[in-house]
Amino acid sequence: MNDSSENKESDKRAGEINADRAYRELHLTLGKETIQQVVSSFYDLIKVHPTLGGYFSEVKDWDELKQRIGHFWWIDLGGKRYREDIYNPHAVHRYLKIPPSLVDDWVALFSRNLYEHLPKKYADIWLVRATKMAEWIRTDLQQHQES
Repeated sequence: MNDSSENKESDKRAGEINADRAYRELHLTLGKETIQQVVSSFYDLIKVHPTLGGYFSEVKDWDELKQRIGHFWWIDLGGKRYREDIYNPHAVHRYLKIPPSLVDDWVALFSRNLYEHLPKKYADIWLVRATKMAEWIRTDLQQHQES
């Protein structure tokens, strides 16, 4: 490979890495309030969702749940921690006994919510990250279902 080809390949890889990590800048673009609004709206949809809603029937304080998950996304999207919460999405979803097959419903609902509240460019970025997380959770749920 010549220097020009190597540089192009290196630039391509760098672009892929930057695109893959673009979500880490969303906190700057969207701000805390918008992230919180997206999360709040999503959990309003979850409450009445035909396949997902029942798994959240134990939630006693929806406002606190929304604040907690808003903070989770704030941190994941690159913001600085402002609460002391510790997050373990895998354990929470196992506790709720959500079947791995319902991860698709979660992604579809989250996607719809993102595109209703954000410009496409930012919804696309956040959805890539959310989909990766959903796949990790699905894998974890499948592994624990089998054991």
